[in-house]
Amino acid sequence: MKVLVYDIETMLEMFLVGIYNPETDQYSEFAVNAFENDLDRFAEFAEAHNDYYWVGFNNLRFDSQVVEWVLRNYNNWHETSYLDITALISQKAQDVIHDANYDLPSEYGESNLSYKQIDLFTIWHFNNENRRTSLKAVQFYLNWHNVEEMPIHHLKKDLSLEEIMMTKEYCKNDVMSTYEFYKVTRGQTSISLYKGEDKIEDRFAMKEEFGLNCLNWDDVRIGAEWNKLDYMKLTKKNYKEIRPEKIVTFYGKKFKAFFPKWTNFQTKELEQFVQYIGNQFVLNEKQKFKHKFNDELTATIAKGGIHSNEKGRFLKPTEDEQYWQIDIGSQYPNAIRKYKVEPKHLPGWNSLIVSKIDRRLGYKKLYQETSVPKYNSLQKMGKLALNGGSYGRLNTSGDWQEYPYGMLQVTIGGQIEILMVVEDLLLKGFRVVSLNTDGFDCIIKKEREQEFRQILTHWEQVIGNDQLGNFEYTEFQWIAQRSVNHYLALKKDGKLKAKGDFEKDKEVQKNTSARIIPIALEQYFLHNVPVEHTVRNHTNIFDFCIRQKASRDFHYEGINRKTGHVNIYKKMIRYYVSMSGEKIVKVKNPECTSDAPPISQVEAGEWVCTICNNIKIANLEDVNHSYYIEKTENIIREIQGIKSNLYINPAQLSLF
Repeated sequence: MKVLVYDIETMLEMFLVGIYNPETDQYSEFAVNAFENDLDRFAEFAEAHNDYYWVGFNNLRFDSQVVEWVLRNYNNWHETSYLDITALISQKAQDVIHDANYDLPSEYGESNLSYKQIDLFTIWHFNNENRRTSLKAVQFYLNWHNVEEMPIHHLKKDLSLEEIMMTKEYCKNDVMSTYEFYKVTRGQTSISLYKGEDKIEDRFAMKEEFGLNCLNWDDVRIGAEWNKLDYMKLTKKNYKEIRPEKIVTFYGKKFKAFFPKWTNFQTKELEQFVQYIGNQFVLNEKQKFKHKFNDELTATIAKGGIHSNEKGRFLKPTEDEQYWQIDIGSQYPNAIRKYKVEPKHLPGWNSLIVSKIDRRLGYKKLYQETSVPKYNSLQKMGKLALNGGSYGRLNTSGDWQEYPYGMLQVTIGGQIEILMVVEDLLLKGFRVVSLNTDGFDCIIKKEREQEFRQILTHWEQVIGNDQLGNFEYTEFQWIAQRSVNHYLALKKDGKLKAKGDFEKDKEVQKNTSARIIPIALEQYFLHNVPVEHTVRNHTNIFDFCIRQKASRDFHYEGINRKTGHVNIYKKMIRYYVSMSGEKIVKVKNPECTSDAPPISQVEAGEWVCTICNNIKIANLEDVNHSYYIEKTENIIREIQGIKSNLYINPAQLSLF
């Protein structure tokens, strides 16, 4: 497929479109400012490329709207001065932003745009509040050389030629980084999480198979819309008819209403604990219930899931022991199936979800047999339809499947079952060392492995996990752990499993700051390499970099410790802790009315930093390796149960 990658700038005295054509490796720019007007040339270019997909970042909601309006109206501006044209476009851009901020419909729907769009922002679900990610943050994730924010204010008057050139360079930087992110979206990357995973191809497969125009939909929406399409076909109803008239929530119900019918406990202590939970009303607030099994294992139950409360530790089974992590496969789809969860307004929905389980497994088998990429795309989308597209939408406001009561059936039911299994294992003398929403960890004697498996097989039958939702076994050689969600474990097959603080490769919406720390932790625990050796010999400057982002009420400043000179930075900074840097502080803007401190340090203590939003030459000699060594070794001390010797100052500024 042929694509163009583009971005626009809409300033009071400048309109700019930057476009990169990967096919020809050619970059083009079209500008309107006090000195030039390229709108005729831009219109000719657009017409010549009307069969291309135009790739951008948040372009459906912004760039495409402005471009469409410009191309539909520019012929009326031949007698208009250049700066009057830029003012018109600037105002239009502000109107588009205003409508987006208030969630008003776009003036031009996707099907009404003159040029086909690929919006990486929506495909990656960055329009979701919990995943919201800016292009600057993506650039940081990609180790892009330049993450600078727009250097010129969009309302600046009397733009100089130098400022125009700066804006053009800024736009080109955004375009080229967007292209790099497009390649990640296509699976053309060395990033292990996304290598070979082509999100665009997956969407074309869904359109070909089911007619869903889902090119710019996020994964969860695709799953939900696929379910909706199937349900409307099943019931012969339209969308208006399947929307809930009344939301069946869980508030005001007692927790025991969500317990599985086979709930049963063997010990008086756990039975009383669960009875206590069951008699509590579900409230519109955070509710947590703790149960201590023994000195090693304490469980916390909440509406969303269960987890144990272990702290830093290193666990390694002895020669006659095995460490098993037990995960519940297809946990949420299976819970929907076995609890017969079904929104009150959607009769037959449960049967639909159960049939989709079979369809997804069928696509998976076809892919294994034929290696046809389409079947792999369909089985991946089937998984999304069963998790985010069904379970995830039960508690999504405004969704056609909205049924919060059913969501709590799934989460509470699963927790009760895990408690039952864990209780039985403990009573039979097995050591349970951790538990989480989707499973638990055990250290057992090798001679009892068969007995252990037989017990779990029995429980699969008791709780309805024998057809789907089987227990999945992963053997660990050891685990280094800060908490239940932050650990590094070596599997029996020699592969590593990392979560949270130990992840070298994180998902794109997460902050990958100071990647050298999980790298050094891995080398230490896996190969016994001293932290200092790893840190001091590492040569990728980006792995030392840290990202900080402030809200619009704050900005950053760098203060030279010797001269007192102050450098002003914007809302996002990339920096590394250095030998010759400056003290970085976050400063509240004068118009801010919050109760936040007026000034706070970015790095506590005496550390100084070098801002490197634009890395032209990597100065590895300036990196203060001691900072990263100390941070890493304190995590190791925490795991080993040794008190940290790092003194952390309060966030308040103390410079001299």
